[in-house]
Amino acid sequence: SQDEAVLEASRPIPIYPASSSVPTWRIGRSVRTVLDPLTEADVPDPIPDDVRRERGLPTLLEALRAVHVPDADEDWRRGRERLRFEEALVLQTALARRRSAREQLDTVARPLSADGIRDALDERLPFALTGAKVDVGEQIAADLARDTPMMRLLQGDVGAGKTVVALRAMLQVVDAGGQAALLAPTEVLAAQHERTILSLLGPLAEAGMLGGSDVGTRVALLTGSLGAAARKKALLQAASGEAGIVVGTHALLTETVQFADLGLVVVDEQHRFGVEQRDALRAKGTTPPHLLVMTATPIPRTVAMTVFGDMETSTL
Repeated sequence: SQDEAVLEASRPIPIYPASSSVPTWRIGRSVRTVLDPLTEADVPDPIPDDVRRERGLPTLLEALRAVHVPDADEDWRRGRERLRFEEALVLQTALARRRSAREQLDTVARPLSADGIRDALDERLPFALTGAKVDVGEQIAADLARDTPMMRLLQGDVGAGKTVVALRAMLQVVDAGGQAALLAPTEVLAAQHERTILSLLGPLAEAGMLGGSDVGTRVALLTGSLGAAARKKALLQAASGEAGIVVGTHALLTETVQFADLGLVVVDEQHRFGVEQRDALRAKGTTPPHLLVMTATPIPRTVAMTVFGDMETSTL
């Protein structure tokens, strides 16, 4: 009828991402074909009724109608608000469940021990630890002493001293009888980490060698380009527990690499390292190891909530 035509023409018109072959009006018509006959029973709502009522939010079906067939501008705005709220709620709930699942996991506590390699490193350091490094170090030390696996994100600019903080955490685990693995995104960075750690440790990295320290450990480097002999030696050091610290690329995730007692995994530059890889490394330990992730990229809080929402965060 004429009245209906006038009503249709006065409504805001939704614009869809169209192409020349499928124009926006055709998409709109298809959406209406699906949407118009739907009833509330057809569209289960993930937001609990009481939460919805408390916030004065429309049901999911009402929101979809408001967005696709609005009578006025405030309709689609209200519908969009509701859809945004749902997205945030579902995401936060999933992260809360992940966090809660992690809290249920048991791992081996690696409490701080006095007069170990970590203390010996502190005495050797050519610089005093800054307040921030000490504070973050204490947070990590407390996490490692718990019997639920640590999952902590360590943010700090290049040169802020993340490696020293990570090394002190690794040594706490070695002192407690475990091993630590440090994962870097490239072979060059892995080799660089190994050099830095060796220079910081000096004789502390030469356990069982002439001139090595009484308290000490060994550092093994495992990358894809190692020759057969060097690779065999590094694999043996990791499997026997002789190497307290194993540095490498994601080559460390292959099945051939075994650890005697993996207690801590440190990952450099998380954004190249997905949840699947995290899980692959976790499976290396008899119990899930503690996890410390280092990033130099300042991560906006909104992104941190989505990608690292199941992790605690420390900043240097």
